[in-house]
Amino acid sequence: MFRAYGRAMRDDPRLPSSSGFWRSPLRGPRFTSVLGLVLLAGITVLFVTGLVSYAAYNPDLSPVNDKTPDKGLLGFYLFDWPTDPHWLYRLNQGVHVTLGITLIPVLLAKLWSVIPRLFALPPARSLAHALERISLLLLVGGALFEFVTGVLNVQLDYVFPGSFYPLHFYGAWVFFAAFVAHVLLKLPIALRNLRQLRGEKEEKEEKNDLVTPRPAEPTVSRRGALWFVGGGSLLLFATTVGQNFDGALRRTALLAPHGGTIPAAARTGSRSTRPRRTPESGRPRRARTPGGSS
Repeated sequence: MFRAYGRAMRDDPRLPSSSGFWRSPLRGPRFTSVLGLVLLAGITVLFVTGLVSYAAYNPDLSPVNDKTPDKGLLGFYLFDWPTDPHWLYRLNQGVHVTLGITLIPVLLAKLWSVIPRLFALPPARSLAHALERISLLLLVGGALFEFVTGVLNVQLDYVFPGSFYPLHFYGAWVFFAAFVAHVLLKLPIALRNLRQLRGEKEEKEEKNDLVTPRPAEPTVSRRGALWFVGGGSLLLFATTVGQNFDGALRRTALLAPHGGTIPAAARTGSRSTRPRRTPESGRPRRARTPGGSS
């Protein structure tokens, strides 16, 4: 009975569990692979710059600095932040914030390209498949959580419960663990798909669970869709990168907070109350809230 019901759900094109429900002809393994490799490089850089930013807080300097006292082994790499060059922290945060915002269209396109798999039935065909689905849920949930809280932090909009600092820190480790597991499972497939971007194997390779059996009439090519995603990322980059500089270029940062007062949550949060060492004395001092930093 349950098997018959499951087959009916898979075959009914009115339900998202059916491959016929998703009719876009753009979805396919090679389209997804291109986006995945871009995210592989970008998210790795985001994770490393995030860890470096955490080290810059210098949580071992003073108990008031340590907003994640239960971090345990997650703080294994901590080091004393150098006081020279003075622009090092700005460079690290500029890369972290600007790259994170630039990758938003790529992330959304990647999630859109694989959304049929989130509704696939049965939920688990084997133990290995069940573990893969669990890692996928952690990956998608972690990505949305990290990007949403990161953007809200850049905009100084603390609408989420709790402190941004521990939420973003622990969330990053959960997300990156799922990300590494996903890469180990999918990287060989992604590389094979890219090698087949040109060649006689195109028709055979397209027989994939991401390819709809009932494609709608295409309105744009996959190459055009990739250009569209890249154009969105370029637009976000152009309207964000200026906040990392002084002078006239800073006015081009249209997506950075402008004017107004700093919210109380930002003035009293962990970022605005952490002491830092001054280059002159080496003693802790209060740090001002860096608007737009993450």
